[in-house]
Amino acid sequence: MREIYPGIHELILGTPEADTPSTQFFRRQPRPLRGIEPRNVPPPFQEEALRFHAGTRGFRVELPLSPDEALYGFGLQLKSLQQTGKKRTLRVNSDPVSDTGDSHAPAPLYFSTRGYGVLFDTARYATFHTGGNALRGNRRHTGQAGTIALTEQELYAASGETHPVIVDIPAARGIRLLLISGPTLRNAVQRYNLFSGGGCLPPEWGLGVWYRACGSCNQEEVRQLAAELRNAGMPCDVLGLEPGWQSHAYSCSLSWSRERFPEHQKLVDDLTADGYKINLWEHVFLHPTSPLAPAMEPYSGDFEVWQGLVPDLTIREAAETYTEYHRRTFTSNRIASFKIDECDNSDFIQSPWSFPECSRFPSGKDGELYHSLLGVAAQYAVEAAHRAEGKRSYGSVRSSHLFAAPCPFVLYSDLYDHRDFLRGVTTAGFSGMLWCPELRHASSVLDYLRRLEAMVLSPQMLLNIWSMPHPPWQQLDRDRNRTGELYDTGKQQFLAAATRRQFELRMRFLPYLYAAFARYHLEGIPPFRAVVMDYPECEELRNADQMWMAGEDLLVIPLTAEEETRKVHLPPGTWFDFHTGAARSGRITVSPAPDELTILVRDGSIIPFADVRQYCRKNCRHRVELRIYGNHPRPAWLFADDGESLCDDPEQFIDTVTADGKLSPLLRRRYECTGIARMTCDA
Repeated sequence: MREIYPGIHELILGTPEADTPSTQFFRRQPRPLRGIEPRNVPPPFQEEALRFHAGTRGFRVELPLSPDEALYGFGLQLKSLQQTGKKRTLRVNSDPVSDTGDSHAPAPLYFSTRGYGVLFDTARYATFHTGGNALRGNRRHTGQAGTIALTEQELYAASGETHPVIVDIPAARGIRLLLISGPTLRNAVQRYNLFSGGGCLPPEWGLGVWYRACGSCNQEEVRQLAAELRNAGMPCDVLGLEPGWQSHAYSCSLSWSRERFPEHQKLVDDLTADGYKINLWEHVFLHPTSPLAPAMEPYSGDFEVWQGLVPDLTIREAAETYTEYHRRTFTSNRIASFKIDECDNSDFIQSPWSFPECSRFPSGKDGELYHSLLGVAAQYAVEAAHRAEGKRSYGSVRSSHLFAAPCPFVLYSDLYDHRDFLRGVTTAGFSGMLWCPELRHASSVLDYLRRLEAMVLSPQMLLNIWSMPHPPWQQLDRDRNRTGELYDTGKQQFLAAATRRQFELRMRFLPYLYAAFARYHLEGIPPFRAVVMDYPECEELRNADQMWMAGEDLLVIPLTAEEETRKVHLPPGTWFDFHTGAARSGRITVSPAPDELTILVRDGSIIPFADVRQYCRKNCRHRVELRIYGNHPRPAWLFADDGESLCDDPEQFIDTVTADGKLSPLLRRRYECTGIARMTCDA
């Protein structure tokens, strides 16, 4: 065992495989440890506490687990937050049907409330038994003699004893482990993110409002949509184009359609001048007509997907070719970001579409390994095209894995259960990932409003209206929207006004969110995270998967359309209603209005609340009101770079603002304090 980063120890068991996430993607230098004390802490357990075995089916590792521990992580998990006592098979699958560990963004990494994490450097579909299985010889007698169980609960009841974590890694003959120390749960997550290269630092425009146009839109219809959003006063930074922008999609040509977009560059230039950033949908499977296909053919696997090549982006030459094509064709021509679709896998559906696990790739990887690695490989290859132009980006992606914290992409899914979407925000933060609870359509007005609200303080506020030609505030029903059967004027105006209020609220939080991402980059603190990460000692919060921390000081409690109220156990201390300043503590009931998101503020916080912008430009200047909650406010972070350029030393652009509202010369470049509001009220 050796320390490879302050508080992270490496342990090699057996003979690890050559193709692992660290050998493929550990390309960013670890960021200096910042914001964590003490720096050097011992590993959570010593070598003799681990057992391992290499057999015919693969490699097995046994790790200790105490009865009082709760485990979290394993990448994006949409079905559950706490993972203790379960069987998790980390298989790449875009369509998980139950709580088994399947995910389009799994990660063999877990963290404990005792303040440590364990990373398994493998791209295999590893299975974790997280304390639910007893090894022979460790059994203790429980229960009364002669007791007859008559219910499933009695038959399968746990004995109250916690067993080890047992990890089954198929095909492997060894494993590289990273033991990540805290001393707290949050500190352990920070160390992992900083070791990975620091959390992503998106451009400021990436934190604004996103709208994805209907997939059938042509050039003129995109212009009309862009004008309609501006004329309606709807803040919007990013306009996304779905597959129809290409001459061929499924598989992809990665070239503009001359029929639908005959003057595509003029369109991009005009929309950019009007404040929009253009995001293009793509996937990596290359149609034979793609200009990129001949160069990628020697680097592609032995199976096709949708009659297209599957390039092996883990080969450096292939990744560099992919990057250069994107730079030359798109990013040098003002394309600001990409949506990378279908880079995961497909199971349990009528027409599974992806390459099989028995595929072979030129690098020597099989399909299982490449399914795990493809999402991150695509993110690195696409982001490199933006970096080559000296710009930051922020995109969307459907798969991820280990060491992805620096990648400026937000996960999404083809699934649509709202509770799962809320849970994704809380689970992704344990693995250096971001998740978007996007809106596509709604079953009712209340469902629409609740889905809008949930995005206000999330990694991305995205209306993915790819299936409807008209904005959702004109008709929520997809079939009626497509046939042009729109609401009457009064209902359209009501929904448009409600939508605009949520968009504007998002824009007013931009300085706060931008600072939270700067902290993610510099200190590794996830900008959106489960409440238990900050309060692991509070057992009432260990399963709180429908609320989250946003930044350092905001607690977000979104409701679904099925809920009129919700009982919530608050973290320790006093919390203030963001809107009214009313003090709350302990166990409370929230019952917000249909168009109101419940936001609570930690005692002693200063929240910069900005004037509304329609969009962000480079070096845009925010007018902010400082809202003070509590009698002893702590200084608040603000981040004051130009908002877009690559930032080699982001620490030079960080400063704090105090309760007197005075801004340093650095902050005055980007911010103006318009007033101070003390939002405290008696409980």
